[in-house]
Formats: sequence, C-alpha cells, structure tokens
Amino acid sequence: MVLSSCSNGCHSEVRGLDQADEDTSLMMANSDDTLDTGHPDGVRVIQSSVTQGLRMLNPEDFQRPRNGRPTRHLYLANCGQGRGDTPETVLGIVCNVVTMNEVDALRIGDGGVSYISFHTVGGAVKVQDFLALNTAWVIKFADLKQDAVGSTVPSSVTSTSDVDVPGIDVLPNFVSDEEAQQLLFEVDSRAWDTTIKRRVQHYGHAFDYARLAIAENDSVAELPAFCAHVVHRIQDKGLLTHQVDQLTVNEYQPGVGIAFHVDAHSAFEDGIAALTLGSGIVMEFRKPRADNCGKLSVGKHHRLAPPPPEDGSKVIQKNVWLPPNSLLILRGEARYAWQHGIAWRKTDCVAEGQVIARGRRVSFTLRSARHQPCKCAWPMFCNSQNPEVHVLPSRLASPQHHNT
Repeated sequence: MVLSSCSNGCHSEVRGLDQADEDTSLMMANSDDTLDTGHPDGVRVIQSSVTQGLRMLNPEDFQRPRNGRPTRHLYLANCGQGRGDTPETVLGIVCNVVTMNEVDALRIGDGGVSYISFHTVGGAVKVQDFLALNTAWVIKFADLKQDAVGSTVPSSVTSTSDVDVPGIDVLPNFVSDEEAQQLLFEVDSRAWDTTIKRRVQHYGHAFDYARLAIAENDSVAELPAFCAHVVHRIQDKGLLTHQVDQLTVNEYQPGVGIAFHVDAHSAFEDGIAALTLGSGIVMEFRKPRADNCGKLSVGKHHRLAPPPPEDGSKVIQKNVWLPPNSLLILRGEARYAWQHGIAWRKTDCVAEGQVIARGRRVSFTLRSARHQPCKCAWPMFCNSQNPEVHVLPSRLASPQHHNT
C-alpha cells in the first residue's frame, strides 16, 4: 500500500482492486463542489480545492479502449466511486509522476470506469506506466471518437441484455472439460484447410458457394466418429429437429473473426448448433436492413470489404457471450432473420470495464442439409423465396464446390 499526495495537499492510497465494474455513468462531484459553465469551450468545469479548473469528461465522447498507439487519454477500469475512488484520490496517485498543470480533464465514474486526459501524450504515457505497476486498475489508452479512424468497437454483452432475439439458446457446459480436450486432440490430429484466413475442416455435405446450395452430385461422407457422441446428445435432447449431416470445424485465433452473415436458407434446414471449445468469445447478432434500392444482403460483406456505416439508432444488435464448452442453438427467427458474426479483435467486452482476452477458439458447427426450396416465414431474408437477397463477395463468385 503506497501513500501519495499531490501538490494541492490531497492524500490517497494506491489500492489493490478486484473485478471491473459495469457502471459507466457520469462523474458526480463532491457535495462541496460547484460547476461553472462559463468555460471558453462551453464545457463544465469542476470547482473544488483539488479539481478546480479541470474539465469534466463525457464518456460518450470516447470509443472503447483499443490496443494501439498512445494517446493523451487514459481509460481506467476498476476505478470509480463504486470502488471508493474520488477525484482527489485519483489525482493524488497521478501526482506521483506528473504535476496538476499537466492534467487536462477528468471523469470519475459512479461505478468502476473512469477517464483522465492530459495536455500531452508524454504525460499520459508516464502515468500509464506508473499506474500499471502500482495499482490494480486496468489502464488503456482511450480514443476520442472525433480523432479515431474506423468504426467503434461493438458494445458490451451487458449493454445489449435487454435485446431479445427469439430462437437463441446457449447451453453452458454441454461437454465436459475432458470431452473438450479429446475433441481438440482429434481435430488437431487431422489436416486443416488453410485456404482462407482461419483454418477449417469440413465433413459431410459439400456446399456450392456460387449457387448457395448443397453441391450437385454431392457424395456424402459420414461424419467422423469423434463427434458422434455430440451429435447423439443434441438429437437425444431434441435440440435440432433434423438429422445432423454436415460439420464445419473453424479455428479462431485471437484477432480472427468472421463477417456478418446468415447461413444460406437454400442450403440448410432450420436449426443450427455451434459448440465452442478452448476459449470463449462474443458473437454479435443484428437484423439486416434494406439498402437504398429496398434490397437486403444477408452476407455480402467480407473481411476486406466491411459493411457501410449504418444509422446506429435503427440497427438492432445483440451481443452474446459463448463460454468454453457451451452449445449455441439457432432456431426460427434467430436462424433465418438475424445475421451473426465475430469481430476481428483480441479482446471481448463482457461488461463495462470487464475486458477478457481471447484465446484460441475452435467451433463445431453442426447443420442439416436442405434438399428442397426453403419456405420459411421470413421471405424478405430468404434466398429461396427472394433470390436477390444474397450478394456474394467477388472471391466466392467462381462456381467451385466447398464445404461451409
């Protein structure tokens, strides 16, 4: 425990803290503080014995913290009023390495997420290095939206908990740790297909990307024996109504994802199962939207051609945490009318201030081949009933047969 003080005479302790907090509400000043709205920039200025003259940061101005080049802004998880921190205690710690004149702005969250800005990048770097060694806070450089390039990192799992996607089920611990290790051993002892960004293995029916259907003259190979007990468990529990006859094994190393898509209606029946092995991951769901011509694309964007910006107020999105050994089931609307994808990043945000590093994830996607046109209740999203729904990436345009 380290006692520190700042030039204004405040004292604080560098404390060891536990798990990050979800709350990211605005900073509330102490009862004896006042707010002055006469700042030249039109922002509120905190007036107290220690924080006088500092600007109050608005968390909405920041993107979620990402690894990359240093900035003059710091994101502090596990730090906030819910953890017993105040502007005075935080500044007391910061003043071990910089002066108050180097601090530009501050925001102490009600819960466990705070932000602090400095006049220079060098000041932020010095403080980041010191806090990383002397506190249990999670410290990352933060990006202002107005300065950042590219789209923002998607919101946390808890921030979309009120969004309902009919037909999604996540069954935790569907396989045991021992079963998971054996399944990983089996796939790692077989050859991987390395023709795309992630390594894959395919078993059962072949898929024709050009036709978005099961390949013609498809000779079906039996599913491998090592996954038989998983398939039987799924069928015995009545989780899928059709017999599983197609398996795709995908490997996701940290930083690797998959574009938003809907598994082709014309190729697979209702009911899709995905088993997560190794590391957990966040899967994102969203409802496709019509373009300016009134058409829908349920999978035209790939990694090198990200989807165009959308009006966030009109996009319905759900983030779902898939823990290790869990089974995801998609039926009905979730299977037919919602896109799903995995972002290309190395961490996932489960709750505000709670960031989980990704590890290697291997997924088993189990499906049933369709041999007749789809007649689902979502024709707007169905490439059998509405052939113009799907627009394929150019790299899949050639009529080659693949598994998916």
